[in-house]
Amino acid sequence: MQQLIESEIGRKTIFKIEIPEYITSNVKHDFWHWQKEALQYFFAFDDPEYEFEKPLNEPTHLMFNMATGTGKTMLMASLILYYYRKGYKHFIFFVNQNNIVDKTENNFINKNHTKYLFRQNIVIDDKTINIRKVETFNDTDDIQIKFTSIHKLHNAVYLAKENSVTLEDLQKRDLVMIGDEAHHLNASTMRNGQMEMDMPAELKENASEKDVEKSWENTVLNKILRKSKNKQDDQNMNVLLEFTATIPKNADVLEKYRTKTIYRFELVDFLKAGYTKEINLVSTSLKKKEKILLALLFNWYRHQIALKNNIANFKPVLLFRSKFIEESKKDYEEFLLIISDLKPVDFNFLKNIENSIKQDHSNLVKVYEQGKSRVRQMLQFIKEEKINIHEIVGYIKDEFAERNCIITNSKDNKATTKEKTTEEQEQLLNSLEDKNNHIRAIFTVKRLTEGWDVLNLFDIVRLYEGGRDEGHQNGQRVAGQTTVQEIQLIGRGVRYFPFVYNEHEKNKRKFDNDLENPLRVLEEFYYHSDDDYRYLDELKRELKNKGFIQDNREIKKFALKYEFKQSDFFKEVRVWKNERIDNPEKRKRTLAELEFTFKYKTKEFAMKEQQVVLDKEKDEILAESLKKVSTTINIKLKDFEKHIISKAINKKATKDLSILRFDNLKSELEVNSIDEILADNFIGEFKINIITSKDKKDLDDISNEEKLDILLEFFDEFTNKLKEIANPYKGTENFEPFSFEDLFSEDKEKSVLIDPESRNLEAELKQHKWYVLNGFNGTSEERELLEFMKNKIGNLEEKYDEVYLLRNEEVYKIYDFEKGRGFEPDFLLFLKGEKGRLYYQIFIEPKGSQFMDKQGGFKESKEGWKEEFLQLITDKYGNGDLLKAESKDYRLIGLPLFNKKEELIFEEVFDSQLLN
Repeated sequence: MQQLIESEIGRKTIFKIEIPEYITSNVKHDFWHWQKEALQYFFAFDDPEYEFEKPLNEPTHLMFNMATGTGKTMLMASLILYYYRKGYKHFIFFVNQNNIVDKTENNFINKNHTKYLFRQNIVIDDKTINIRKVETFNDTDDIQIKFTSIHKLHNAVYLAKENSVTLEDLQKRDLVMIGDEAHHLNASTMRNGQMEMDMPAELKENASEKDVEKSWENTVLNKILRKSKNKQDDQNMNVLLEFTATIPKNADVLEKYRTKTIYRFELVDFLKAGYTKEINLVSTSLKKKEKILLALLFNWYRHQIALKNNIANFKPVLLFRSKFIEESKKDYEEFLLIISDLKPVDFNFLKNIENSIKQDHSNLVKVYEQGKSRVRQMLQFIKEEKINIHEIVGYIKDEFAERNCIITNSKDNKATTKEKTTEEQEQLLNSLEDKNNHIRAIFTVKRLTEGWDVLNLFDIVRLYEGGRDEGHQNGQRVAGQTTVQEIQLIGRGVRYFPFVYNEHEKNKRKFDNDLENPLRVLEEFYYHSDDDYRYLDELKRELKNKGFIQDNREIKKFALKYEFKQSDFFKEVRVWKNERIDNPEKRKRTLAELEFTFKYKTKEFAMKEQQVVLDKEKDEILAESLKKVSTTINIKLKDFEKHIISKAINKKATKDLSILRFDNLKSELEVNSIDEILADNFIGEFKINIITSKDKKDLDDISNEEKLDILLEFFDEFTNKLKEIANPYKGTENFEPFSFEDLFSEDKEKSVLIDPESRNLEAELKQHKWYVLNGFNGTSEERELLEFMKNKIGNLEEKYDEVYLLRNEEVYKIYDFEKGRGFEPDFLLFLKGEKGRLYYQIFIEPKGSQFMDKQGGFKESKEGWKEEFLQLITDKYGNGDLLKAESKDYRLIGLPLFNKKEELIFEEVFDSQLLN
């Protein structure tokens, strides 16, 4: 389907589609580029403007095939808003596990949950929209979502119960169904199209997987989506949106989804994009207790690194996996004994630890086998920081006491083959990142292999040995069920834990090109196992098949060529760079640029979003509430009582690194007291619209408790807006000279994905004197730039005495004048003029088409500031004053961002600045 849409409409048109404001303004987070693309393909399919031809009268049935962690639930939230605006009111969210249903309820319904995905007030076409959980649908003008599992949906359709949805009611409505973990929908397809119709009347919680799968496909696809009709004589407005990370590699299944898969962003794409942790396989010959202690030591080390670098709320979690439920219970009890009896002498095994860690014996250093180097790094940290082992023991005993551990078996669970968790355990497991969540260790078998969202899981320890259970299918080796479950758990662990560090993107790996940086350990996920080579072979093969690890990802060292380092150019010529400094004009005298109107809906309207319980008393109360007509009270922040404003600020200021702490506010605003913050030129004039019932006339009619809630939510939005306009740094306009030795003397070690095109180009570049690095590995855009440069080298060598091109392996950084944003141009071109006194340093940066703006350039894109900065460098030091150092004159020139599609524009500037 994705390819069909591309062929009919064209990628260029698709990528120009704007996400509607009624979606972007009502979801809490910004979209990742793949989420935006998924919506663009969807709009190209569904919006009549693009005239994509669909089957006559057929319901809409689409699949989003997207890896775990890519934000599928955020897409669901966006699509709910889209279909609501089209006139749909009734939504069914279904899945095969109750714990996933509960998690998604928090995402869509629970405004107080940290993972709630909508804004506090959903406003579409100037109308406040309520979203609520229901058991049965009615005709009110709300977004109504029925959350269910396949068991409950099956029983609702086949068993008539009071206050339960009926098949008759479902078939008379236009529905949007959202199926998560949708690879379970494929039972009948996987049986070569032979639908088994012997459906059980009731689907019990312990129903076989076969019955669950049959029911899901037959109930959803046939009975509800198609309204029990094979042929659709009239337009069927129903919608089924499936979401899965895994479409089974079965020919019939693949054919079924060939015309339904509207967007694909699989694990290998996610890993390449850099938004996951890097997997590190730590296989050792250690005994079970020592293996546990090594994982606990890594936990302590991560925590220390985070503390040392002021990374707030960093709580690394470990997971201990057993093969069977009884073993898990035993392992849990043994772990608690280890913790309670822990002594410094228990860590004596560290003296010979490096000999216990298995590592690939080939000459190539694998990114996914860094156990030895990380242990060395950790032991060096302990030594350099003069940390006493008693301190580590104290941390472990406190952090991993029984109150901070959880086992996915409630005490009343008598089953030996199925784990069971309590509601309280589910809440803890689904909020591990929360500041007040105290859980640090989890013991499980397979309870958490699907539908579990966690960002701060950093270690999984396999507590059993052997267990290799691979089989064969069609002559191919196939991983056994145990290994498949382990891979699924690893998939949960690789989700990236976001943290702020310098100017790096918060949610993306920061140290692929700086592997020795201590902070690298905060973006690595460790899987601890024994060193059984047969098991490791099966595990690695399955990880490679799923895209988790890649043999063509290597650790590669880059350095300047020896010949260049011996040249006079290297020794005598200077490289120019600027620095980032604190912005002396950072503190704002006014917030006039920060314009927004805050809208708040009072609690009585929020109650409509709660579940409708259809007993007589509560139904009458709800009906009475719905009759009320809303009114809007328009006020300004200064209209609130000062003591309530102060209380709201104080509550928010208790959070780590809160910008509302007075010392932080003072660094942003020119104020000397909290009273000055309330002045008209700061926050006093901000507009607040309170949507409430018509019997309330002004602010005095709102209770103090509700006023505090209003202000708490206002300050959430205010702090986000203030961060957007904060300008704490600037780049110096003066560039200073450095020697090549100062900047490029050390080898650069990077994790790189080797591809044949880069390898072939590298072999060629090594032969050219003008290319001064000893290697190359880059993107298609960088290769295209090098092809351009190869065609220009002859012209440059005719005009200049010496020509050198340096690939900047993220070593050299400059900072834009306005905001001090770091910029590492991919290439630096150095030229020596014919007279021997004038030298040129040229900044060149290739960029992919995905960064282009609507006009096909970069000026209005998020990379536009770089092109503007490069032009400012040219204006100041290329066409303006000469820089001077040690009797030599220098010009600095920034070229436009290079893209193959805009090569003629780039060439025109290149020639005018350097050749004409």
